[in-house]
Amino acid sequence: MKKKNKYFVIMVLFILSHLVFSSSDHVVYWGTSGGPETFDPAQAWDEVSVFFTSSLFDTLVRLNTNTSEIEPSLAVSWEAKSDGKIWVFKLRKGVKFHDGSDFDSSAVVFSFERQMDKKFKYRYYDFPLFSEIFGNIKSVVAIDPHTVVFYLKESFFPFLATITSSGASIVSPAAVKKHKEKFRENPVGTGPFMLKTWEKGKRVVLSRNTNYWRGKPKFDELVSIINPKFEVLHNLFVKGKIDCLDSISISRTVGIKKLRWVTVKLMPTLSVSYIAFNFKNTYLQRENIRKAIRYSWDDRILKYVFQDFVVSLNSILPRGMPGYKEISGKKSFSITKAKELLKKEKISEKISLNFLLLNNTGLERQMISLFSKNLQRVGIELKMINVSQAEYQKRIRKGDFDLAVSGWISDYPDPHSIISSLFYPQLLEQGFANLSSYENEKIRFDIRNAVRESDAIKRREKYKKIIRVINDKVLCIPVFQNTSVVIYNNKKIKQISINAIGNISLFDIETK
Repeated sequence: MKKKNKYFVIMVLFILSHLVFSSSDHVVYWGTSGGPETFDPAQAWDEVSVFFTSSLFDTLVRLNTNTSEIEPSLAVSWEAKSDGKIWVFKLRKGVKFHDGSDFDSSAVVFSFERQMDKKFKYRYYDFPLFSEIFGNIKSVVAIDPHTVVFYLKESFFPFLATITSSGASIVSPAAVKKHKEKFRENPVGTGPFMLKTWEKGKRVVLSRNTNYWRGKPKFDELVSIINPKFEVLHNLFVKGKIDCLDSISISRTVGIKKLRWVTVKLMPTLSVSYIAFNFKNTYLQRENIRKAIRYSWDDRILKYVFQDFVVSLNSILPRGMPGYKEISGKKSFSITKAKELLKKEKISEKISLNFLLLNNTGLERQMISLFSKNLQRVGIELKMINVSQAEYQKRIRKGDFDLAVSGWISDYPDPHSIISSLFYPQLLEQGFANLSSYENEKIRFDIRNAVRESDAIKRREKYKKIIRVINDKVLCIPVFQNTSVVIYNNKKIKQISINAIGNISLFDIETK
């Protein structure tokens, strides 16, 4: 998953993404509150970095922006063999990297080996997400200049979906060797745009790749103006200085969308935000208490706090994910049922729980504050603890919390991207609250077993059983699904499309 503390996903909700147009018909201006952390696609954790790298680099296969179907990109065809343990890809011919070097099978091998092998000669820094998403890859072999084979440690049928993610982008070996550890500041891919300038914290300028294999992009440059103050970006947009915003408060967005020349487009992404339990807490080890907390959650809180900018969830699997309709859970608000469940536990004292929050998550704090009032009616006292990001991650790692909001955006369109991360202990060690402290080896066995199933329908049935356990045992409380929001000047931009992962294709943007 695109681990952006995937807890950080929660804030990115209200500040959203996208583009703009200036007085020139050949430049698109984009206002944003935060810049990229890196331009190396294999290092990109956050949405902003992934947005840029997805236009600088290509993957072997990609998601169709409109249908979310997997389609050819740098690979023109593929075949799974040996029960999903071997994947053979035929590569597109005649493709060039931005530096003029040839794209071929050796570039694919290089792009993966620099992440796989810590002793690789041209590895200059770590790639923390690789083992989570691609840990099943045993080796990558070039058969000929236009044929590459992936050998997996075991059958893994979501593999095709995984290589649509940013970490599977193909980089220029020549550029990595030239720039070494500074490659993340000097990216070279095969994508529709190239990095022209990067002034950290101020602006990013991309210029179009006129030799792009899919054809020339429809505008010359993207200029990203970075300013942490929402009101500054808002004023620039209203005055026509920039033509698109990806960072704005909900209240400002509600007001700005009333203007005729403004289009506000919302797209639910394959993401989930949930309330996580610390299973070391003796109260939270009791199923009835967890159920009582769930019955105290009222979805109407979301409408009050976030208006239409999030989508409520009844399942840990988000809407739009294959199989969602078949495994949606049931959840209802009932103070009466919550009280009845606590009564069964025969607890005489008042239950007091700590809820860990990040200092900069104002809307989330408002959401939990309203939630705490419901819990108080039930007999549970909730104390909110606001901490810095470093302190938050430290406390999660140590298990020094009772409740916390966590979540992430899926890295690829397969249920495995969400479910596997829930029980991935390394994420907990990195400071992401998930369900890995829940001791149930059968769930882990079922997850490993599901990816070996080649039939998509049968595989969804296996996931259905896993999610039923999560729902019935109340191992977490799914709360909402993130929404990407595009705000743009419709007099200058025809339309902007967002795929299911929340990425915008600059190549598909048309100007008027």
